[in-house]
This record gives sequence, C-alpha cells and structure tokens, in this order.
Amino acid sequence: MERRAPVYTLERVDSTNTRLKELARQGAPDGTLLIAREQTSGRGRLGRSFASPPGGLYLSMLLRPPRAAERCASLTPLAALAVRRAAAACAGVTPAIKWPNDLLLHGKKLCGILTELSGSAQAPQLIVGVGVNVNTAPEDFPEELRESACSLFGETGRRVALDALAQRLAAELDALYAAWLRDERSFLEEYRAACVTVGQEILVLQNGAGRPARALGIREDFSLEVEYADGSREALRFGEVSVRPGV
Repeated sequence: MERRAPVYTLERVDSTNTRLKELARQGAPDGTLLIAREQTSGRGRLGRSFASPPGGLYLSMLLRPPRAAERCASLTPLAALAVRRAAAACAGVTPAIKWPNDLLLHGKKLCGILTELSGSAQAPQLIVGVGVNVNTAPEDFPEELRESACSLFGETGRRVALDALAQRLAAELDALYAAWLRDERSFLEEYRAACVTVGQEILVLQNGAGRPARALGIREDFSLEVEYADGSREALRFGEVSVRPGV
C-alpha cells in the first residue's frame, strides 16, 4: 500500500528527531518519516547522547494520533515491535525487547528508541525516533559501548541493505500504527511474548537511585508490574529498569 505521508531521506543529519520537529512546525502530516544514515548529534533518553556512526539506520516518525496523550504510551512499544519484525525479515534474527523499548541481540543493545511528546493533552504530537545499529563494525563503536552495544553485522557476520531495512521498518511502523488506531491493544500479546524483562530481578531506576524489584508482567496498558522486597507492587508506565546482574 502506498504511503500517504511523505518520506524524507538524508545521508547525514544532526538528529532525525530534531529535524522532524522542524517539519512538524511547518505542518507535516501524521505519519511523516525522516530517514538518515548518520547523525552528528543523536539524542537518547534523559538527555543522553546517542552514538550514531555511519552504518546505522536512523529514522523518526511523526504521529498526530486522535487520542488523548495519556493513551499514547503504547506507541513506544509499537516502535520496538516494528524494529523486531524488520530485523527478522531483513537480517534473519529476532531481537528481544527490554521493557519498554530497548532491542537486545545476544544480550547487547541493538537499537534505541526515543519518543518525544508535545502538543496538548487532547491533541498530542509524538515524534518516535529509532536508531538501529546495522552495519557498524564492533570496533567503530565508542570504546565505552563495545561491551554493551552490538550491530546486526557484528552479531551475524552479514551486512544488511540499509535501504531494504528502512523500507521494511517503515512498512511495519505503518501497519502497527494502523492496527493501533483500530485497537490500542492489538499487538499486546506479541509484545508480551517478546519482552524478556518479565520474570527478572531488576532495579527500578528513579532519581539517580535503583530500587530492587521483580518484574511480574506487562499489563494491558503496556505498563510493567513490579513487586518490591516489602511486598508492595507498582505499575510502571514510564521510566527505566536495569536487570540485576548475578541474581
């Protein structure tokens, strides 16, 4: 099916999210995509930088969903599933998902996703940014990331055609978003099956500290239900967790 929204392709950009925000201010429609092969100022969660060397695929999608902002949290898990599907189709590997949106291959981070929300509570605007390590050689990662990050090429020994992966990822994003518009829980069971956080001993990271907990399951709103050592439970809708090593 032909896309109604435009697709912009650039070789090099400061940040696909930043550039797409500019297009959004100019009136870009729901579903607009911006794709690049290199970012010079990639951004991650909590203001962190995101390493974006050549050989990766960097893509951002503009969403103007006809929903209240509080109902849009599942759009980030949606993006994680789209990457998982695209990697399976184009590289023959199926990454796992660490709640809520990190893609892992052989225990290392393959992809990061950053969703930025703006607009009003009743008319939200989201920019979903995806960075996939595709053909990056292991030695091309910053030294501090070589033990924790990976690429499709580094893990499989096979290079992936970036254009083919970009097209497949765009198609998966479109399909999942269309399904989400019909039913916000349409891909819940697929996400549950892909999420490896459930059942793990974790640290819930908040305000610079980690609180030990056990991940119990994914609820219908895609929040992570956790149980703390004192028996209390909480449903995490946003945030960051870390799997506790050696537990």
